[in-house]
Amino acid sequence: MTTPDKQRRAEPIAEHRCPTCKDLDRSRKQAEAKRDLSRVTDFNVLIVRHRMTHVPEP
Repeated sequence: MTTPDKQRRAEPIAEHRCPTCKDLDRSRKQAEAKRDLSRVTDFNVLIVRHRMTHVPEP
């Protein structure tokens, strides 16, 4: 059984605040508000893929 805390941690969190990260996060939240879980999942994937393009911090 999964607790709400574990589910929360599984969501990608926009740690970087670049304009693309902000836009993807905003779009994911809009899909979440509409309860469109398929789009939420799509945005989660896009967020993770986009984060991989960020230069690692030292």
